[in-house]
Amino acid sequence: MKYLITEQQYKLIRRESDIKRRIDNLLVKANFQNDFYFVPVEHLILHIADDVAVSIANETNLDNDEYITFRNQIKQYIRTNFYEHIKDYWESNKK
Repeated sequence: MKYLITEQQYKLIRRESDIKRRIDNLLVKANFQNDFYFVPVEHLILHIADDVAVSIANETNLDNDEYITFRNQIKQYIRTNFYEHIKDYWESNKK
């Protein structure tokens, strides 16, 4: 069975290594600031997803509606594909 992906999904898949790098930088920063002790993992994931999504969306030349849609797609992509990565990092550094 062949799955068809949208152009926006393709753009997100191509950006995966960039997204992971951005997430890892934010995780290191949060760890350095001891945020792991004060923030539940779910809030950390939402914050990271929002921060990365806004950052990437701001680098595009999209109109307002496209910008909002693209930003929301990035946030959902991060929550879906990087949840375990962020959670594992959070758990291993919370000790």
